Amino acid sequence: MASVAIVLNTTYKLSNGEYAVALQVTHERKQKYYAINTLITDNSLTFKCSTKDWIAAGAEDNGLGKFRRSFINYKDCNELLRQKLNDAHRILKRYEDTNTAFSFQGFEADLKNKPQVEIREKFSATAGMLINEYYDQHINILEEQGRVGLAGLYLEVQNILKKFKPQALLSDVNIRFLESFEYWMRNTRGNKDTTISVKMRNLQRVINQAIEDKLFKQENYPFGEKKYSINKRLNSKTKKIAITLDKIRKLKELELEPNSALHLAQQMFLFSYYSRGMNFIDMSSLLGKTYQRAISTILGARQADTLRYRLMNITKVS
Repeated sequence: MASVAIVLNTTYKLSNGEYAVALQVTHERKQKYYAINTLITDNSLTFKCSTKDWIAAGAEDNGLGKFRRSFINYKDCNELLRQKLNDAHRILKRYEDTNTAFSFQGFEADLKNKPQVEIREKFSATAGMLINEYYDQHINILEEQGRVGLAGLYLEVQNILKKFKPQALLSDVNIRFLESFEYWMRNTRGNKDTTISVKMRNLQRVINQAIEDKLFKQENYPFGEKKYSINKRLNSKTKKIAITLDKIRKLKELELEPNSALHLAQQMFLFSYYSRGMNFIDMSSLLGKTYQRAISTILGARQADTLRYRLMNITKVS
């Protein structure tokens, strides 16, 4: 099982000579760091300092490093560090209780998608709460945090659940409920496995949160290898479909209003096609000086690779 600790990330020095305070996660000898400032919404507190203002965790501290008294707002900062470490421990405990395999990707999603401790007291939940009402409270929290995209996903799933069973309680969510919900989405809404998987994983995350909020009994947890297994029941891999050359020609010949949104989308897609499928993140990093004698130098934003190749002839599609 993974382990977590609050540390001063001395693997990377900031421009001012300080280091960021981070949540260090270790699993199978691999480590990742999540800067505390990226996990909170209170920008009035700063979680970076020099080594002289930091106390590394001792054997009795259970991984909790902390600021020295010499650091401004050390009491408030140390309390928030304690909360964040407790959040991480709760996530790992939930993985253990539900027999969930650890992955850095899944842990990061749970860590960042989880409603913040600072405003959890705003919940006014009761054991007989409707799923719809519980979603409302999560959506409000996410919107207050400025996490509009994630709030949109919660709202979308909430609306689907309201159409499926508008008066369903949290306690109604069991294996049969999930199987019926899957069947309804597939046969009534015409959804495919990928879409159903996204909705089910969101509902699973909400139920996990309900367990932490003491609104759902752990022994009734319906997800898992021998219960409702999302991975076994749903194929979430998107089937790749190649675009035909005829459609590329039609797209190229389509006349659109210059400088319009559609014209920009058309030009970006065609540029990606002519540059051998360059992704849009890499395209956004390109500069005018990138091009020399029709040779393109591309810095891969994710792979940190530099590729050099001649652009395709854009006068014809071949």
